[in-house]
Amino acid sequence: MSDDTCKPDFNIILANSVHDMKNSVGMLLAALDEIESRCEPDGCESRDQFSRLRHEGRRLGANLVQMLTLYRVSHSTWTPNISEHEVDEVLEECLLDNESMLALKGIGIDMSCEEGLSGFFDHELVAGLIGSVINNAYKYARRQVRIGARRQDGYLALWVEDDGDGFPPAMLHDGRRQATDIDFRSGSTGLGLYFAATIAALHRHEERQGYITTDNDGIDGGGRFTLYLP
Repeated sequence: MSDDTCKPDFNIILANSVHDMKNSVGMLLAALDEIESRCEPDGCESRDQFSRLRHEGRRLGANLVQMLTLYRVSHSTWTPNISEHEVDEVLEECLLDNESMLALKGIGIDMSCEEGLSGFFDHELVAGLIGSVINNAYKYARRQVRIGARRQDGYLALWVEDDGDGFPPAMLHDGRRQATDIDFRSGSTGLGLYFAATIAALHRHEERQGYITTDNDGIDGGGRFTLYLP
């Protein structure tokens, strides 16, 4: 028997470990919500701390989900579950899931969506991606975050924008270049953009595929992330 058959597959071990860590983070966030619900309503300082902990927990959970999804995509063990969805319902779900966390920091969130808009996409992936971008906006927005959707040039465009300082030049992405660049000066690994670009590209229709853009045309010159789905 070859010695190779006895060697563990590190990729599989890593993927399983990431999956376990993701579940643990989810349990910690649920426990955090339970503890916060027992706090006195006027415990402002404690609630601010809970808000920060929840933000970091969600960010960690999102990174683990992104790593696990990218692993599965790269090993061809997973394909998107694409079906038709009402876009306003998906956006409202993302809004409600993040509204209270943003409010604790004094940040409002609103929604703008064309009436009767629907699209074909993987609900879990797209909702998770939009939620992750909102969670990221928590760190940079001053007072306002806005999410929305519209039809644009034959694509379904879903965006998240804020009123912060905007994306640094290294993070601007026009949809035509690869999103794998690493900006060591900012400490960004580019994982979020790479994941978003990968998720977008998994959505295809005829000769078109999805893509992403980032610009500084958000609220009062803040950052704006847009996901384009065919």
